[in-house]
Order: sequence, then C-alpha cells, then structure tokens
Amino acid sequence: MLPKVTSHLFLHTSRAVALVQNQSGTLRNVLQHQSSGSTTSTVPWATGTGSSWGGAGTGAGPGGAKFNAGSKFYTGYTGAGRAVTQANTSAGQDLARDDDKEDVSVSFVKPRQSSRHLRSLGRRHSFSLPSGPRDVAQETGVGVLHSVQLHLRARHTFAPSAEHEQQKRQQPSQPRPPLTADDSSQSSFAASVEDAFATKDVSRLAQLIVERTDRDHDVQKSLRSIDARARRRRLGAQTSSTIHEAAVEAADAKGKDALLAEDNFRAAMSIFDAACMTSESDSQKRSALAFRFPVSVYHALLRSCAHHASIDAALRVYSHLEARVRQSATHGSDSSTPFYPSTTAIYYLLSTYVNANDLSGAMEVFSEFKDLCAREEIANLEPGSNVRVWNKMIEAYFRAGQPAGALRLLETMMDAESTEKTQGEKVLIPSPASSTFTTIISGFCNQIPNGPANTGSAPVSSAHPDVATALSWFNRLLLQPNPPVNPYESSSEPTRPDQKAWTVMLEMLSQAVSTDKSRIQDLNRLFGVLVDRAAKDSLEVKPTLRSMVLNTNTRFLEQATDSEDKDLAHASLTFLLHHISPDKDTRPSLFQINESQALLARVYPQLLRFDMADKAWELTKALVAQELSVIEEILNKDEKPEAKISGELLNKVVPFALQAIVSSSSETSALSEALQVIRYTVRMGVKPTAAMAPYLLHAFMVSPIEIQRDLAQQDYETLLSCAFALPVNPSANELPQGCAYQSLTALLKAFDNAGIDSHVQAVPRKLALSVMTTLHDSLDDHQLAEFFETVGPVFQRFKRPLPPPTPVTESPTPCPPIIVDSELSRYIDEWFPSNRSLTVYDGYARLQDAISAPSPRYPHPATLGHLINGLGRARDILAFQSVYDTAQQVIFSPYISANPPWQSQAWFQIEDQMIIAYAHAGDMESAYVHRDRISAAGGVPSPDAYGSLIECVRDTTDDTSNAMALFTECQMRGTKPNVYLYNTIISKLAKARKADFALDLFEKMKSNTSLRPSSITYGAVIAACARVGDTQAAERLFEEMASQPNFKPRIPPYNTMMQMYTHTKPDRERVLHYYDLLLKAGIKPSAHTYKLLIDAYGTIEPIDIEAAKETFKKVELSGEVSLQSTHWAALINAYGCVLKDLDKAISIFDSIASHPSARRNPLNPLPDAVTYESLINVFVTHKRMDHALTYVAKLRASGIHMTAYIANLLIKGYAATGDIEEARRVFESLADPPSGVAAPNNHVPHDPSSTSSVRPSEPSYREPSTWEAMFRAELGNGHRDRAVALLDRLRERHSSPLFVYATT
Repeated sequence: MLPKVTSHLFLHTSRAVALVQNQSGTLRNVLQHQSSGSTTSTVPWATGTGSSWGGAGTGAGPGGAKFNAGSKFYTGYTGAGRAVTQANTSAGQDLARDDDKEDVSVSFVKPRQSSRHLRSLGRRHSFSLPSGPRDVAQETGVGVLHSVQLHLRARHTFAPSAEHEQQKRQQPSQPRPPLTADDSSQSSFAASVEDAFATKDVSRLAQLIVERTDRDHDVQKSLRSIDARARRRRLGAQTSSTIHEAAVEAADAKGKDALLAEDNFRAAMSIFDAACMTSESDSQKRSALAFRFPVSVYHALLRSCAHHASIDAALRVYSHLEARVRQSATHGSDSSTPFYPSTTAIYYLLSTYVNANDLSGAMEVFSEFKDLCAREEIANLEPGSNVRVWNKMIEAYFRAGQPAGALRLLETMMDAESTEKTQGEKVLIPSPASSTFTTIISGFCNQIPNGPANTGSAPVSSAHPDVATALSWFNRLLLQPNPPVNPYESSSEPTRPDQKAWTVMLEMLSQAVSTDKSRIQDLNRLFGVLVDRAAKDSLEVKPTLRSMVLNTNTRFLEQATDSEDKDLAHASLTFLLHHISPDKDTRPSLFQINESQALLARVYPQLLRFDMADKAWELTKALVAQELSVIEEILNKDEKPEAKISGELLNKVVPFALQAIVSSSSETSALSEALQVIRYTVRMGVKPTAAMAPYLLHAFMVSPIEIQRDLAQQDYETLLSCAFALPVNPSANELPQGCAYQSLTALLKAFDNAGIDSHVQAVPRKLALSVMTTLHDSLDDHQLAEFFETVGPVFQRFKRPLPPPTPVTESPTPCPPIIVDSELSRYIDEWFPSNRSLTVYDGYARLQDAISAPSPRYPHPATLGHLINGLGRARDILAFQSVYDTAQQVIFSPYISANPPWQSQAWFQIEDQMIIAYAHAGDMESAYVHRDRISAAGGVPSPDAYGSLIECVRDTTDDTSNAMALFTECQMRGTKPNVYLYNTIISKLAKARKADFALDLFEKMKSNTSLRPSSITYGAVIAACARVGDTQAAERLFEEMASQPNFKPRIPPYNTMMQMYTHTKPDRERVLHYYDLLLKAGIKPSAHTYKLLIDAYGTIEPIDIEAAKETFKKVELSGEVSLQSTHWAALINAYGCVLKDLDKAISIFDSIASHPSARRNPLNPLPDAVTYESLINVFVTHKRMDHALTYVAKLRASGIHMTAYIANLLIKGYAATGDIEEARRVFESLADPPSGVAAPNNHVPHDPSSTSSVRPSEPSYREPSTWEAMFRAELGNGHRDRAVALLDRLRERHSSPLFVYATT
C-alpha cells in the first residue's frame, strides 16, 4: 500500500490521471495499487547508423548498436591487454560532485527513425568478449603518428551533414576562443597530441582529454547561463548585471556564437579513438593505450556525450569501459575489489539517450541498470546517485510526452519502503527524494530542471505545459509537514518543495500569466508563501525571483483592462505595494532601495489608473525617507546637513502625482494639494522639471484669486521657477491637454491681478534678472511695451533700462575712410608679448577706443593679429571675432589694397592667427576651417599655427595619433618646425610614453643649427624617458639641460625626475637628490613636489612615516602652497596600503571635512573624488568592500561626482571578493562617451582654486582602464566567455587598438 500521505497526494491529481488514461488504454492507472509487472523490457536500444572508422552501415562496427551479435569494437582496436588495477574510488565522487546546478543537459534533437535498426538483447548480461581472433598485422600496420593524424583530420563520426557544411561555407567564420593559454591554437593542440602518442604518454593523453571535456562542460554551463539570462529577461526579471539591456543581449549573443563554435568534444573523442587504436608497447602482450586511462576519463567523455546527445560516441566509450570489466573478470586484477561500471557512467549514458529524446534506448539502459544493481555488479551505488538515475528516467518519459510512464515510475519508488522486499531490492528501488517531485513538477511544466543549453536544435517536448496539474502537485507538497533536505536524499514521506521546485513553479506561473491572467493570483500567493517559509525551510528568496515576480505583476497591470481586470489589478497592486514598501525590521542597501524606487516609478501610472493615488504618494515618501535615513546613518554628525537623495524617483513620479491631483481635485483644492507635493519635492533637493511644471502652473491659473493671493513667498518663487522650466511661450504639444497656463507673461499678469505686489517686489534679484532677460529675449519692443502697460508699477523692475538715445541728424554722415596709424599700432602693442602692468584686454580696450572715436583710426594688421592671438589664449571667442572683423576692414581698405604684396601677407597672417586663437579657445573645427582657407589660397600655416593645433588636440581617444598626423602634414606642406612646434609634439609623445619617437625628434631638432632646445624642450623629452623608466637617458638629458647657456630653471623637470624615482624606479635617495637640486636652483617647491616627497617617504622601503608626516605638516603650515586633496591621498595611501593600518587611514580621511583646508575653496570643498579614490583603494587592498560601500554612499550623499577611476577600484574589489555580479553592475552603471571622444568629468581640476561644474547626477563615463579592469575581473573569476564578449564590445567602439591588444 502507498503511505497515507502519498495516497492523499495522488488523490488530488485527477488531471494527471485523466492525462494518463487518455494517452493509452493499456496504461495502468497510477492510483490503482496493482503490480507493475516485470521490469524487463524487450524494446531494443535505438542507436542509429554509421561507423566512425570501421566502415559504413549499421552492422556490428564502431558507432553501431551497444548490443549485437558481433564485436562491439571497430577493427582498429588492438584487443585486450593488461588488466586495469585502479579501483573505482572516484566514480561516486564524480556523480556527487556533478550536483543539481551542473546537471547534464543539451538541446533536444529529433529522434532517428528509419535509420535506426532495432535489435533485441541477446541476453541480459551484456559483458562479453569480442568474437574472432585479433589481426596483429593490421594492428601494427598503421603507424602511431599516422593514426593520430587520421583521427585528428577525419573525425568522421562527428562530421556535420553536407547541408550544414554548405551553410558554414556561406557564412563568415567566427573566431574561436582558445582553450587555454598553453593550447591557444589548433596546431599547438595537435602537436601536443602527436607528442603524447609518439612517447605513448598515457597520463598526458588523459590530461588532454580531460582538459577538452572540462572545457566542454564549462561551455555548456555558460550556454545554460546565457539562456537563463535570456529567459529572465523575457519574464521581466531585471538583474544588477543587465542595466544596459541591449548591450548585454548583444554581448550574450556574440559570446554564445563563440562558445558554439568551439569543438572540444570532437577533439576529445578523436584522442580517445586514436588511443583505442594504438598499442602501449611492442611486447607480445599488448593492449591499447586507452586501457590505461583512469576511470575519470571515461566519466568525462560520457558526460560530454550526454551534453551533445551523441549516442554513437557514448556507446563507443561505454563499450570500451565494458571491455575493461571483462578484462578484469577474465585476467583478474591487482586489486581485491572487482572492477564494475559505476553509477556515474550509467547516469551519463542514460542522460545521452534522454537528451537525444530516445525513450526506447533510455528504457533499455535503465533496465540494464536495474539488473546490474540486482546482481550487485555496479560500483558506488549510493542512495543519492541511485535517485539521480531514477529521476533521469522520469525525465525521459516527460520529454517523450509520456507522463503516464513517469507516474508509474514514481509509484514504484513510493512502494519501495511499504512493500516487503529483500535488502538488495531495497537498494535497487530508492524512495523518492525532493528532487524526484521537482522532476515531476518540472515535467508537467515542460521545464525540466537544468534545461538544455540552446545549441540551435529545436527541442522535442510535450505539446503544452500542464500548469494546473503542476500547481496541484505543488500545492499538495506545500501541505507536507517535513521541510526539504538534501535534494537526493530518499525519504519515505514527501517533503515540502525545495529551492529548484520553487524556481520552476514561479517561472512557469510567470509565463502563464501572459495567456491566463488569473494565474497572477497563484503567482502572488506562492511568492508570499515562499517569503514566509524561506527561513523555516532553509530557502533563499533570490533577487532574480523577486524581480521576476514583481515585474510580471507590472507587465500584467500594463496589459490589464479597467473593466474586466479591475479586481485582479487591485489585488496585484496591493501585492506590489506590500513588497515594495520599506521593512522597518531590516536595513536595505542603497542598491535595493533604488531597485524598489525604479519599480514604483514603473507601476505608478497603474496605481493612478486604478484609483490608488494616495497610497502611491505615501509609498513614494516612505521610500525617499528610507533612502535618506540610510544615507544619514552612513554619514557622521557633521555631514548630515549635506545628505542628498538621488532624486530619480521624484523626478519620475511627481508629474504623475500632480496630474492625479489636477484631474481629480476641485479648483479650490488642487493648488493647495499640488503645492504640498512640490514643496516636499523642493525640500528634498529636486528642482521642478518641465514634466512637473505645467500641472502646478495650471492649478494656480484656475484657482480663485482669493487662493492665489494667499500663498507664501517661496510658493510664488517656485511658480516662477516652473515657468522657467518651460519655453517662454510653449506650444500646445509642449503642454498637457487643457492646460490653463499659456506663457510667462500670462503668469505675471495673474500675479498682478491677484494683487501680490509685495511678493513681486520681494523676488530675489537673481530670479528677477532671469525674468527680465527672458522677457526681453522673447518679446519684441511692441510686445514689451504692451505688457508693461497692462501691469502695475511693481513689475517695472523686470524692465531693462534703455540705452541713451542716439542724436538724430537730418542727413546721414558718410563712413570715414580707414586710416592705418603706426603710432596707434605701437600703443596697442604695448601689452605684447608680455607686460607686468598691461594685459591683452588693455590692448583690446585701446583698439575699441580708437575705432569708436569721432575720427577713427586703425592699427596695422600685425597688431590686430597679436590681439587675436592673445584673446584666443584667453578663450574670449566673441572678442577675437570682433577683432577679426576689424582686420578684414583694414586688409581690404584702399590703403592696404594699394599694396597687393602687403595685403596678401596681411591676409595670411590674420588667418594664421585665427587658427591659433580658435585652437586655444577649444574650437578645433573652426581652427581647421581657417587652416583650409590658407591651403585653398595656396599658402601654408605657420609652425606656430601647427604647434597650437597639436598642443590643443585633446578630449579624444588618441590625441597622440592626431598630433602626429598634424606634424606629418606640416612637414609634407613644407612648414619648417620652430622650437614651439618641436616642444608641443615632443610633449604629446612624452605623455603617450613614446620615448623613442620623442628622442628621435629631439635629436633632429638639435641637428638644426638654427634651433636651440629650451628648458621646455628638455623637460618634455626628460618626461618621455621618465615615463618609460629610462633613468640613464633621463639623467643624461637633465645634466645636458642644466649645462646649456640658455638654461632657465623651471620646476617641471625637477618634479619629473622626482616622480620617476618615486613611482617608476623607486629610489628615495635619488628623489631627495633632485629635491636638493631644486632648492639650490632657487625654485620654490610646488604642491606636486610635496606630494611626491610624501609618497617617497611613505611608499619606498624603508618606510619613514614620520618624515612623511613632517612633510605633510610643512605643507599644512605653508603660506605659499595650499594643502590639496593629493596630499591627503598620499598620506592615506601610505598608512592604508603600505603600512596596512586600516583604522588610521579611515581616521585621516574622516578628519578632512573638519580641517581648515577643506573649506578654502567653497566651490570645491574637501574631501573630493581624489581623496575618496585613495580611501576606496585602501578598502580594496584590505578586501573590505563593506566599508567601500559605506563610503561610496557618503560620496554620493555629499554631491561628489563618481569617477571612472573609483569605479575601476570597485570592480577590482568586488571581483577579488568573488562578487562578480556586483562588479558587473558597477561596470554597466557607467556610460560610454561618444565614439572618438575621451571620457569627460573623470579628473579633478589641477587648480585648487577652480571648481568642477559636473553635477553628481551627470553620467560617469568609462575610461579604457575601466574596460581593462572589467576584463581582468571576468578572467580572474573564470568567466572567459564574458571576457571575450567584453572585448567584442570594446572593438565595436573603435577604441584604440593598442589597448585592445594589450588586454588580450
């Protein structure tokens, strides 16, 4: 009899019974407790056709049937040899190690029919020696290397069809990722195989096979992971690693193609086949090399056979394993333990048939397994491994569309403990485990656990998922009193569902919602049960499951109709609100809060649609408060006033909240309610946006005057800010339908009508100036006059004062002639090239005075060129453009036109100066326009112009290549380089570490007798040598520079030498040597000099931390050099990374905010991104990512922009601690800059007095180093396929090939 609880379970699966009865009249009803009869089956094994080496056809050759009258081995096999003495100690371990997360699975292939020759078993025991004598001559006739080459080249068994080969020829070949660093090409692999066969190195051959099969196993797991991610994306389960969905899908697709292109299985079988043909010695008693392979090699090969559903290959491997069993039985064994096939081998052989959807063959293998168990002729028969084999057979029935057979098998397992049996039979038939019921549920869901990796073949499965039956089984399991234990531990009583069963059931219900909306109730009910029972049943509510369920609800709501689905929608929204709402008992991370906020933003419109606006807004405020509380908990007491929320949630949901208020509230209450929302938003630090503004403005415009005049001063200012968020006169398309707000002037007139003159007068000056500017820029004189006539006197403050009237003359005076004055030219030029008391703007002012005088005078074109040059370096584009216009008047005046050579020279000179001006102003496109004008006129830009273009090429991914292209261009055009041009190109080469090119140009410059290198030139070439660590060349050049007669000591070369001996070639003695030379030269140390000294004392052994502290103190007390973030960073690095004093590093960082230096520049206070980067580097060094997460939250709360370099450290840190998903999330949270443009906003300004205009909300852009960090993280965590996909993404961005090849 079935156990009571089991009978109760089956009585509630009437639908399953009906399915069984309908499929076949001969099938026994599983609810009737009748004998299942004999388990012996006469159904033959379906094996297909073909021989790999012994000839074609379906006879008793290689690749043929497992059971046949003739030999099971091909003609090249050398016969039985020495008995293998290794015991089966690893067999059970292999199966146990291949746990449920790494189950064997491949894509289903169509079963072969007409080509399958069915053969009955000659007898139950299949262990028989091959018949016929050995052909020794044939065995020795084939040389070793020839055999190997034959197998490596032909690989006939695995050859694809002609149609497939034709398709491959038509498609471009894809690059195949190398297997390992050592065997990175097919040729090297073949050479390794041939060497191993030549020396008959069995251990090396076994290693090569295992390497290939292990790689094949990894490939299959990666393919399953890719398919699982794709399935989760289809179900709406957003994960931390899929922020940029399209990019991830493309990377997965490319990675999948690369994995599918690998040929590891074929290579492994080729080695095995060749080893079966090669004798191990020349003695009389010879056997094949394969006879000496460890049993683990057979297991590895059978595992790959199962992955690829290759029955032919599996039979060859298993037949050879059987021969070893017969050999052990015939010749004896050195071990007292008999040699039997293991459960692992049977499991993989059965998996091969199951994955090929060959039910007949699977039944035959299973029958053979039971016979072996009954005769006790199988190794490592443990309860867990036995259950796995029975589970696999249940899976076979479901895959073949025969659930009746699966249920009969389950009944047999349930009868195991309740029926009187012998001890051997009890071992033969295990009781079900939790994984057994999971297999049943998965079968009805048409979702077998560890489903096959998608290799391109169409799966063969049952017609439709039977969700109702699966859910019935699942619900009955939920009622069981026992929690789940080991998935493969047999139990006489069923247990509650295990982790995999929950995953399968929830995924199936998520899919079913798209076709049956009522399933949303089942999905939400079960998820609630999972959350409640997770701790009790040792289950995990995985983020992917939670995300899938919540997003399924969101997708359902987006498709729900107001009339038909109202009740379901309300239940779904209630469920979402419950699971999004903050939990008072737990403290979530900021990332979890952001996920909840993103989901609320997505579902917010549905909350409004189904009349739950109040609950939606209350939940919004609760999530914002939770975010703020987490941030404040992280910050210390002094920093709390600076706490800032991200604001993304409010930016998304406030427009919906305001829309709901305007559409549902009366005109008398709408403004009050809308102001409450907007006041809260502004208080949280979020400014009104164009999406929010129309609703608040509409509410004000339709409100009665009594309400309009009864607002606070801040409310009126907020209304003006909302008006500025919109165009001055927005069109109908830019406003919601029926919006009462029309324009800024209409709002000001409403202010006037409300009689709020005192509030208008109290508007801050900055805001009033914005109103004035907006009005005058958008209205013409007539409209302005009309507006100011219709409003009260207080609004005159928004009126721009008129310029003094121009005297009216009765007749226009003729334009005075252009007079070029040499004395004026000298007067204007007094600022040039340098003057302690005059600047370029003094010269510009003198020019304006001269040309605006009653009798205007003009300077020479050369003087105007000097002004253009100087104003360009001051980046004043409007000013030098006005000078250019003046220059055109002068050049084409009668005075200059009378002298054509002078006119031509002046024109070229002005155009040349415009190149320089635009280049220094950062407008390279305009600079190139003037360069092209010179070229079109037959001229050549000056070396100063080319030098400016080279110097100012920046913000691109490869500045040096562009600079070299410009230098080559100037040489081709015949421009003779001057010192400035040489200095700029050598500096560019130095920064790119191209020391050889820099030295070549330097020597070329010195060979020009008319040019003498300056201190700047020497500084640049010394920097080039220092960057590559060429200390000898750097020191020689430094001495040569100091000996030059025109040498003027400058600080950069000294700092360069100190930096080289601090970071590139650490030598503190040499650092101090050049520091002494700097002082002797009378140069005052810079902030960077002191930073290098701190590094020298704090990082070069022996560490002198006291000297580092004294240097820091010297800067702190200095009145000439300000204490900067780099000094703090150097000290933090010395303590945290070098001395490994984590607490001291943290205390130094925490002291920065209260230090006087932190507030010297209010626009850029400390700590900044540099100091945060140094501290996070310490946390990464100590593998304390918990601290890193805390201080990243502080960084964001302090309004500091996240840089790519901080992200690089986070990626490295998370990867080092094994959290590769979090590393990917950090990487994907960054954006890519436009193609060809360098990543902006990643560098703190060098000038401490300047400020960074980067807002914290602006995106952070990846640097090339970010790609490298993620690449190394993937490789370090064993995800080679992800690393390859990452490189493909990088190549698509047309990044510098130098970096791409460097990372590979």
